[in-house]
Amino acid sequence: MSWKRFPLPEFDYRPLKGLSYAAPPPISRDEAVQRAAAAAGGDSAAVGAVAVEPDPALLERLDFRGDFQTMVLCALPGPGAHLLGRSNAWFNQRAFILADNSADAEPIYTWRTPRPMNTRFGPEQGVRLEQSHVYLLSGRIVADYTRGNRVMVDNDWTAGEGGAGFRVIAACNEGDDNFHDSCFMFSWQG
Repeated sequence: MSWKRFPLPEFDYRPLKGLSYAAPPPISRDEAVQRAAAAAGGDSAAVGAVAVEPDPALLERLDFRGDFQTMVLCALPGPGAHLLGRSNAWFNQRAFILADNSADAEPIYTWRTPRPMNTRFGPEQGVRLEQSHVYLLSGRIVADYTRGNRVMVDNDWTAGEGGAGFRVIAACNEGDDNFHDSCFMFSWQG
């Protein structure tokens, strides 16, 4: 009889192995605000994930450190999008999902993997976002702080079966081209 002591949610991480890393070029915080407003106003060209310059005071307050401190603006077509997190990593992962990129921004969600090699990252079925945009920080838990992951955006990903969306993927080991340590899938009906 086959069984699992700790049942894990399904996550096909194999397509995220062996990818070539290309750091997404960041836009300014002002450009990010304009892009989020355009997406919420119906501009489909503004919808998607893009790297943005993070507020240094916010990174310090969240104790988010390391060489890779990439913040991602996730501009959505409006409220009601679905966010699902998954992970396949030897090191525990943490994610901050924030409403804005300012020194005093409080996380809407702070997710962490429950243990190494567990695919659950955040609620098992994901969450419905009431915001038209969020900012995302992805990192590896190291002692009492978070070290930033190498992040890539995949605006060509589709949610399947008439759905639309994009994803943000991350690798926590420098030099490792497996971007399944953290995966954030944003989707909505297309």
